[in-house]
Amino acid sequence: MMLTQLADVARRTGYPVVEVKGWKTRGRPGEMLGVKTITCHHTANGGAPGVYPSLRVVRDGRKGLPGPLAQYGLGRDGTIFVIAAGRCNHAGVSRSSAYTNPYAIGIEAEAVGVPGTESDWPPVQMDAYARLCRALVEEFQAATVADVLGHKESCAPVGRKADPSFNMGAFRNKVFSVDLRKPIANQEVEVSLSPQDIEAIAAAVWSRAETLTATAKEALGTNSPTASMDTLLQFAPAVARLRREVDANDTARTKQIEAVKLQLDRIEAEQTEQRGVLDQTLTAVSPPPAEG
Repeated sequence: MMLTQLADVARRTGYPVVEVKGWKTRGRPGEMLGVKTITCHHTANGGAPGVYPSLRVVRDGRKGLPGPLAQYGLGRDGTIFVIAAGRCNHAGVSRSSAYTNPYAIGIEAEAVGVPGTESDWPPVQMDAYARLCRALVEEFQAATVADVLGHKESCAPVGRKADPSFNMGAFRNKVFSVDLRKPIANQEVEVSLSPQDIEAIAAAVWSRAETLTATAKEALGTNSPTASMDTLLQFAPAVARLRREVDANDTARTKQIEAVKLQLDRIEAEQTEQRGVLDQTLTAVSPPPAEG
């Protein structure tokens, strides 16, 4: 079966959701046979900047391990990326059949993954992680909070994996205490968006815009796709971040152009000055014209 409700489940967290293009039909050969486990991972990204720089790897896989590598990605700012509805390559050899790919939903959270890394696990990301796990437990009732496991707990042999790099017992307590009826706290983390983040958000924006345009007359009282986009841009937090990033990039690009122009002006002035010096030198060393 394909878990096509995963985007709706993610939205119950209250955090921004990016539906990665093609996610509803993406998966490894073989079906999901049920949901018995929620497996928590970290991406071990080596310090790459951005909200979710690991998106392409999680979606497409890496050498020796074809993608998708998880159903969900979780950005540093709490943004949830819905990557696949089908079976994913994330569990590997496991201690129980209930922990294997046909029965486990994988969440790949962005992190360096080395214990003690200062930039890892900001509160907003951990809150989104716990709320997502809680939403999944409530959706797939064959799984309980006790079935929210770290890869380091589900893998075989024990010690083969070390992710995620936080205490899973304390995390399960957090998942248990989540009340999805309560709104999320206002905790925004400013993270520079990578090109992959911008690409994913932009694709999700246009996909959502097409849906809004098709229902604009009923929902917005107009057939104008511009009105649909305006409404989307007004209320989508992910797009707001995209706008800020694009504006910042435009400002930086303008400053770079101005700096280049100043440099060219200086070079031109120096060349003019050098030509004057050269002319004076040539005049000084040139023999006087012969008298007739």
